[in-house]
Amino acid sequence: MNRVDKMKNFRFLMGLTLALACFSLRVSAQEADNTTWLKMGTQYEVNERWEVSGGLEWRTKQDVGTTDRLGLDVAAKYEVLPCLKLGAGYEVHYRNRGDEGWKFRHRYHADGTLSGKWMRVKVSLRERFQHTWNAEEKEFRLRSRLKLAYDIRRCKLEPYASVEMYNGLGRGERFDVARMRYRAGLTLPLFSERWEADVFYCRQWERDAKKNIFGVDCVYKF
Repeated sequence: MNRVDKMKNFRFLMGLTLALACFSLRVSAQEADNTTWLKMGTQYEVNERWEVSGGLEWRTKQDVGTTDRLGLDVAAKYEVLPCLKLGAGYEVHYRNRGDEGWKFRHRYHADGTLSGKWMRVKVSLRERFQHTWNAEEKEFRLRSRLKLAYDIRRCKLEPYASVEMYNGLGRGERFDVARMRYRAGLTLPLFSERWEADVFYCRQWERDAKKNIFGVDCVYKF
């Protein structure tokens, strides 16, 4: 890596760090629940186009003092074109509902992801439909996520940022925005080339609740 490339990468990382610091200082002054998301998953490439995955997740709430939910998910993706992937998956959540006790919830989703690269910047747009239900209620959402990542030359660290919007599809919701997520993180190799970690911060907005989410997502690739 020459001196010019090093300076460009240094400036980019410094700019990202300062942006995250300013954002964190801003949101810390607002009342929100501090939570953690920890996930361990696997990913297997069946062939050049098919990919299957699964994972276990643990989430906390009430300033990290209480378990919010335990989750299990399985999914598959198919590469239709070099720039387009289609996917589907199923999730089951075992949630802590406070006085109501622990309850199960189910979800399935279907999505499409368009992706491309401009110089060293990776861009992707994912549209996901999901249906979530339990014994008492059901929920339909369209999730739209725009993600930008920076491929640092000769470096295995990859910083990224994304914004995701949840629109309600249920009766009477009128496609209203039900939730927003603003996320920034860093992917990096862990232990060996087969392990990858995603360390991130996410600010979640809802009308009646806000969250500061600190998470780690580890994946083992076969």
